[in-house]
Amino acid sequence: MSLEIQWQAPVLTLAGILDRNTVPALWQRRAGFKGLDTLAVSGLDKVDTAGLAMLLELCEQYPDTKVIGASGRLKKLAELGDLDAILPIEHA
Repeated sequence: MSLEIQWQAPVLTLAGILDRNTVPALWQRRAGFKGLDTLAVSGLDKVDTAGLAMLLELCEQYPDTKVIGASGRLKKLAELGDLDAILPIEHA
């Protein structure tokens, strides 16, 4: 499986797998997300630590960004890495 990247300002929608194999494609496009304020991640089936680092990078580059639709696994990964305080995950 791969990573689907849909950019429709101001929302970046990610689906599929965000891992060390797919992060480079997103990394190359990160400068083009001008005005990003929402990362919609409900379509992600898998996120590893490289993917989590990429999400953090996007949130750092675009400080007003919030993460919506995070799975329990993604929330737990952020929590285990003690990153839940700096990754702006919207809680339902």
